[in-house]
Amino acid sequence: MSFAQVFDAHVETVYRYVHRRCQDHSLAEDVTQDVFMAAIRNTDDPATITIGWLITVARNRLFDVLRRQTKYEEKLQLVANNASRSEEVDIAERLRVESALGVLPVHYRLVLTLHYMNGMTVRAIADELDQSLKSVEGIVTRARRELIAVLDEGEPQSVKGGES
Repeated sequence: MSFAQVFDAHVETVYRYVHRRCQDHSLAEDVTQDVFMAAIRNTDDPATITIGWLITVARNRLFDVLRRQTKYEEKLQLVANNASRSEEVDIAERLRVESALGVLPVHYRLVLTLHYMNGMTVRAIADELDQSLKSVEGIVTRARRELIAVLDEGEPQSVKGGES
Protein backbone atom coordinates (compact mmCIF):
# COMPACT_ATOMS: atom_id res chain seq x y z
CA MET A 1 0.00 0.00 0.00
CA SER A 2 1.34 3.45 -0.93
CA PHE A 3 0.99 6.72 1.00
CA ALA A 4 -1.44 7.91 -1.68
CA GLN A 5 -3.62 4.84 -1.09
CA VAL A 6 -3.52 5.36 2.68
CA PHE A 7 -4.45 9.01 2.17
CA ASP A 8 -7.30 8.18 -0.21
CA ALA A 9 -8.61 5.48 2.13
CA HIS A 10 -8.61 7.58 5.31
CA VAL A 11 -8.61 11.32 4.55
CA GLU A 12 -12.39 11.72 4.75
CA THR A 13 -12.61 9.85 8.05
CA VAL A 14 -9.82 11.89 9.62
CA TYR A 15 -11.29 15.17 8.32
CA ARG A 16 -14.80 14.31 9.61
CA TYR A 17 -13.36 13.34 13.01
CA VAL A 18 -11.53 16.67 13.36
CA HIS A 19 -14.33 18.80 11.91
CA ARG A 20 -16.93 17.24 14.22
CA ARG A 21 -14.84 18.37 17.19
CA CYS A 22 -13.86 21.87 16.10
CA GLN A 23 -16.66 22.91 13.69
CA ASP A 24 -14.09 24.91 11.69
CA HIS A 25 -13.52 23.87 8.07
CA SER A 26 -10.13 25.58 7.68
CA LEU A 27 -8.82 24.25 10.97
CA ALA A 28 -10.05 20.73 10.16
CA GLU A 29 -8.28 20.86 6.80
CA ASP A 30 -5.04 22.09 8.41
CA VAL A 31 -5.08 19.43 11.12
CA THR A 32 -5.91 16.71 8.60
CA GLN A 33 -2.98 17.82 6.45
CA ASP A 34 -0.69 17.79 9.51
CA VAL A 35 -1.81 14.26 10.36
CA PHE A 36 -0.87 12.91 6.96
CA MET A 37 2.42 14.83 6.93
CA ALA A 38 3.21 13.24 10.30
CA ALA A 39 2.42 9.83 8.81
CA ILE A 40 4.85 10.45 5.95
CA ARG A 41 7.56 11.72 8.33
CA ASN A 42 7.15 8.92 10.87
CA THR A 43 7.15 5.79 8.77
CA ASP A 44 8.83 4.33 5.74
CA ASP A 45 6.17 1.64 5.32
CA PRO A 46 2.71 3.06 4.62
CA ALA A 47 1.18 -0.36 5.25
CA THR A 48 1.85 0.14 8.97
CA ILE A 49 -0.36 3.23 9.15
CA THR A 50 -3.72 2.44 10.71
CA ILE A 51 -6.84 4.55 11.03
CA GLY A 52 -6.48 4.27 14.81
CA TRP A 53 -3.02 5.82 14.66
CA LEU A 54 -4.23 8.58 12.33
CA ILE A 55 -7.17 9.42 14.62
CA THR A 56 -4.89 9.48 17.67
CA VAL A 57 -2.53 11.87 15.91
CA ALA A 58 -5.51 13.99 14.79
CA ARG A 59 -6.90 14.17 18.33
CA ASN A 60 -3.54 15.16 19.79
CA ARG A 61 -2.83 17.74 17.08
CA LEU A 62 -6.29 19.30 17.39
CA PHE A 63 -5.91 19.48 21.17
CA ASP A 64 -2.54 21.24 20.78
CA VAL A 65 -3.90 23.72 18.23
CA LEU A 66 -7.00 24.53 20.30
CA ARG A 67 -4.96 24.94 23.48
CA ARG A 68 -2.62 27.32 21.64
CA GLN A 69 -5.57 29.25 20.18
CA THR A 70 -7.11 29.63 23.63
CA LYS A 71 -3.84 31.00 24.95
CA TYR A 72 -3.74 33.66 22.24
CA GLU A 73 -7.43 34.46 22.55
CA GLU A 74 -6.78 35.18 26.23
CA LYS A 75 -3.99 37.54 25.17
CA LEU A 76 -6.38 39.33 22.82
CA GLN A 77 -8.75 39.76 25.74
CA LEU A 78 -5.96 41.61 27.57
CA VAL A 79 -6.16 44.32 24.93
CA ALA A 80 -9.92 44.53 25.37
CA ASN A 81 -9.70 45.05 29.15
CA ASN A 82 -10.27 48.61 30.25
CA ALA A 83 -7.60 50.71 31.95
CA SER A 84 -9.41 50.80 35.29
CA ARG A 85 -8.48 47.17 35.77
CA SER A 86 -4.83 47.74 34.87
CA GLU A 87 -3.63 46.22 38.14
CA GLU A 88 -5.06 42.91 36.92
CA VAL A 89 -3.55 43.19 33.45
CA ASP A 90 0.01 42.51 32.44
CA ILE A 91 0.74 45.83 30.73
CA ALA A 92 3.80 44.55 28.88
CA GLU A 93 1.80 41.69 27.37
CA ARG A 94 -1.04 44.03 26.45
CA LEU A 95 1.39 46.34 24.64
CA ARG A 96 2.95 43.35 22.87
CA VAL A 97 -0.46 42.22 21.60
CA GLU A 98 -1.37 45.77 20.50
CA SER A 99 1.94 46.02 18.68
CA ALA A 100 1.35 42.64 16.99
CA LEU A 101 -2.10 43.79 15.89
CA GLY A 102 -0.50 46.88 14.35
CA VAL A 103 1.63 44.72 12.06
CA LEU A 104 -1.35 42.86 10.61
CA PRO A 105 -3.17 43.90 7.44
CA VAL A 106 -6.08 46.27 8.08
CA HIS A 107 -8.82 43.72 7.33
CA TYR A 108 -7.30 41.30 9.85
CA ARG A 109 -7.05 44.00 12.52
CA LEU A 110 -10.65 44.94 11.84
CA VAL A 111 -12.15 41.47 12.29
CA LEU A 112 -10.00 40.68 15.34
CA THR A 113 -10.93 43.98 16.96
CA LEU A 114 -14.63 43.58 16.22
CA HIS A 115 -14.67 39.96 17.38
CA TYR A 116 -12.46 40.02 20.47
CA MET A 117 -12.56 43.60 21.67
CA ASN A 118 -16.08 44.58 20.71
CA GLY A 119 -17.51 41.13 21.40
CA MET A 120 -19.26 40.83 18.04
CA THR A 121 -20.16 37.39 16.74
CA VAL A 122 -18.77 36.30 13.39
CA ARG A 123 -22.31 36.46 11.97
CA ALA A 124 -22.69 40.07 13.20
CA ILE A 125 -19.34 40.99 11.63
CA ALA A 126 -20.42 39.40 8.34
CA ASP A 127 -23.63 41.44 8.42
CA GLU A 128 -21.74 44.63 9.31
CA LEU A 129 -19.18 44.14 6.54
CA ASP A 130 -21.79 42.88 4.07
CA GLN A 131 -19.85 39.66 3.46
CA SER A 132 -20.81 36.00 3.64
CA LEU A 133 -20.51 34.18 6.94
CA LYS A 134 -18.04 31.68 5.41
CA SER A 135 -15.88 34.51 4.10
CA VAL A 136 -15.68 36.22 7.48
CA GLU A 137 -15.06 32.89 9.25
CA GLY A 138 -12.08 32.38 6.93
CA ILE A 139 -10.78 35.89 7.53
CA VAL A 140 -11.04 35.48 11.31
CA THR A 141 -9.22 32.14 11.12
CA ARG A 142 -6.43 33.56 8.96
CA ALA A 143 -6.21 36.74 11.05
CA ARG A 144 -5.88 34.70 14.24
CA ARG A 145 -3.19 32.56 12.58
CA GLU A 146 -1.30 35.69 11.49
CA LEU A 147 -1.53 37.21 14.98
CA ILE A 148 -0.19 34.00 16.52
CA ALA A 149 2.71 34.04 14.04
CA VAL A 150 3.53 37.64 14.91
CA LEU A 151 3.35 36.95 18.65
CA ASP A 152 5.48 33.82 18.31
CA GLU A 153 8.03 35.00 15.76
CA GLY A 154 7.51 38.72 15.29
CA GLU A 155 6.56 38.41 11.61
CA PRO A 156 3.24 37.69 9.86
CA GLN A 157 3.05 34.41 7.94
CA SER A 158 2.00 36.28 4.81
CA VAL A 159 5.33 38.10 4.85
CA LYS A 160 7.10 34.74 5.10
CA GLY A 161 5.19 33.29 2.17
CA GLY A 162 2.06 31.99 3.93
CA GLU A 163 -1.46 32.91 2.90
CA SER A 164 -2.85 36.33 3.63
